[in-house]
Amino acid sequence: MLKRGVPCIRYADDIVLLAKSRKASERLLESSTRYLEEKLKLTVNREKSRTVSVFAIRNFKFLGFALGRNRSGIYVRVHAKSWEKFKSKLKELSSRKLCQSIKPSLERIKVYARGWLNYYGIASMKSNLSDVNGWLYHRIRMCIWKQWKRVRTRYRNLRVTGVPKDLAWKAANSRRGYWFTTHTVAINMAMTKERLRNKMTQSNGKTLLRKKKERLLF
Repeated sequence: MLKRGVPCIRYADDIVLLAKSRKASERLLESSTRYLEEKLKLTVNREKSRTVSVFAIRNFKFLGFALGRNRSGIYVRVHAKSWEKFKSKLKELSSRKLCQSIKPSLERIKVYARGWLNYYGIASMKSNLSDVNGWLYHRIRMCIWKQWKRVRTRYRNLRVTGVPKDLAWKAANSRRGYWFTTHTVAINMAMTKERLRNKMTQSNGKTLLRKKKERLLF
């Protein structure tokens, strides 16, 4: 294909061939399918093999990326389904069952997120990461709050971090769920983003990851 001047993008068994027109793409699909099946004796999934206009559909998906075009030009983003899988995995790693000890949980999150962010590093994702960031902070607050368990432990730790007596007592005696409690004033005062970042840093000496000049997740 390269000898014929056909732009080709391949990763494992996923291949994208680019053509200038629909007719050219149809000819290319036919000839490449014939070559793969007859010459290389490979099986082509014909249900997934098709010709599409990269910019005529919204968020053309390839290898977890979404490609498209807007007023600013061509963009590369993380596909919505990839975001869903990312958040689902983070939810699993920060579940209350795995948060018996916060440091191992933070390590698991960091290892997974670092690999994910390295893979999708070329994509534009600042606003999405900001949303995931806020959500993940609450997940970690929830884990820490569960670890404290007893009323007196919660009250003592809240007071140590500077939470006023009345707010600390009210939060420590709350019978509301973990997720609800992590959104209260007392918990947010005690577990600020700065303190949580310091906890991450103490875990292995560095924050989760940086991409260029953007801070990504902590």
